[in-house]
Amino acid sequence: MKKTLTLLVATIFSQLASAQINWMATFESHPLMQLDTFYNGSDSAGSFNSGKATYINNYNPAWQSWDGVSVSNMKDTTTPGYGNQYSVMSGSGVNYSSNYAVAHKQATVVLHNQQVVKGMYVNNGTYPTLSMRDGDQFAKKFGGNDGNDPDFLRIIATGHIGNSTTTDMFYLADYRFSDNSKDYLVKDWTHWNLERLGDVDSIVFTMESSDTGQFGMNTPAYFCFDNFNSDSLTNSYIISDIDFDYKTNVDSFLNGSQFDGGFVQNTVLFENKFNKQWGSWTGWSVSSMSDTIDATFNNQYSCISGSGFGQSKTYLTGYQRANMHFPYVSTVHFQPTAAREFKVGINNSTYGFKTMQDGNQFAKKFGGVSGNDKDYLMVKVVGVLYNGETTDTLSHYLADYRSDDNSKDYIQKDWSYWNLTDIMYNQAVVSLHFWVEGSDTGQFGLNTPAYFCMDNIFPITGAVRHANEMDLTIFPNPTNEVINVMTSNDITRMTVFDITGETHLTHTENRKSVNVSDLKTGIYFIEVRTTKGVSVKQFIKQ
Repeated sequence: MKKTLTLLVATIFSQLASAQINWMATFESHPLMQLDTFYNGSDSAGSFNSGKATYINNYNPAWQSWDGVSVSNMKDTTTPGYGNQYSVMSGSGVNYSSNYAVAHKQATVVLHNQQVVKGMYVNNGTYPTLSMRDGDQFAKKFGGNDGNDPDFLRIIATGHIGNSTTTDMFYLADYRFSDNSKDYLVKDWTHWNLERLGDVDSIVFTMESSDTGQFGMNTPAYFCFDNFNSDSLTNSYIISDIDFDYKTNVDSFLNGSQFDGGFVQNTVLFENKFNKQWGSWTGWSVSSMSDTIDATFNNQYSCISGSGFGQSKTYLTGYQRANMHFPYVSTVHFQPTAAREFKVGINNSTYGFKTMQDGNQFAKKFGGVSGNDKDYLMVKVVGVLYNGETTDTLSHYLADYRSDDNSKDYIQKDWSYWNLTDIMYNQAVVSLHFWVEGSDTGQFGLNTPAYFCMDNIFPITGAVRHANEMDLTIFPNPTNEVINVMTSNDITRMTVFDITGETHLTHTENRKSVNVSDLKTGIYFIEVRTTKGVSVKQFIKQ
């Protein structure tokens, strides 16, 4: 296996150039023909690619068995047993995406370029979760009948570079605590930081359990992972002005053909789905195209202004449905503050603008021959919350001919800001979904080219919100000197930070107040960690 792995790494190094932009493997581009299905390597390909990595799979046709890495979109969170080996306990991928990876026994990931892997999200499969929770004919119930057995299930990551290795562990279940109330089974996506492995050219994941027998582990040897090479959400952070100024050549574009899943900047994933068979894409592309003349499909990546917002070189082109994903943690989620608005720069593509202005063989001229047709083209957006629910929908008109006064008709030609604060503020949004709608439709949907351009996501200052809020009260608020903290739980750490994310005070002892008299007047947050969880409250220092 080691010789095969070395040869595979060398082959990949010789075939692929280094990435210009950050990448993340989401497995969304892997073709699964329908819902509630999986790919387990039955085509004997031996491996598959997602992002800038290769995932090894071993399939035995005689036994119809497999090990390594499979891709799944199964949603069954209730059925026990081996027949449900491809389901994840959360019922979906990270950020409620469709696809995720399932690892069985030993899982090998070969990187296309030597690098430090940021991390990945991991979760238990439904089959091992129910087996550990209840026991079955092959494996024990974790904790035993009295709950005191020190059981565990863990993943061991071994990073390889040449002849050197490094290791790290992640516990999917841990019942080793003397206090049984601390025992846990992972049931939601949890980020595993793999940076401590250092520079690696491959990572091998193996599993260990306290429940073993004559043939090895009795506990089902499965785990699920998603968003490989991803960042995790921290307790507070800033998404600075995202302007997409990647090091691209003039008049060029990146349409996802080499960066499966999308483009990552400032921890935000801009999702892209690329069809290698047809060379087509949906979602987001990064562009530096400046053609404001060509009105054909060949010019699908250009912005009508000829540049990005503020005449920057590069920007995003969105096509059809385009999703933006924030980092995800099961217990803590991004929440903008009232101190900043959340705005994005938006404009028409050249192809879309010219089509609406003049018409072509597929789509009509807006307004029609008389100029009185009530045409329009709009971009819509909806937010997805940490619990899977959605926010209200906001709309931005790229063209609007609906007025009875034709002098008010317009097709947008210059960059403008679109304010999305109404769906972001005071809601734990984990992703934004954009799509295009219009008045000119036909048998196959929208006739007007469904393109739009985006740039300069305005600076967002964020704090975290605990999904399962513990009992916590702070007072007085506003305050001049002291913030008092009231909770029934033992406090292990308190941190005070401002709206830029800068930490000002930290206390690690179990105390019930914090002196903030030395802070400048403004808006702050206090994060309180206890034995039962984490909560963040906003306060005003007068």
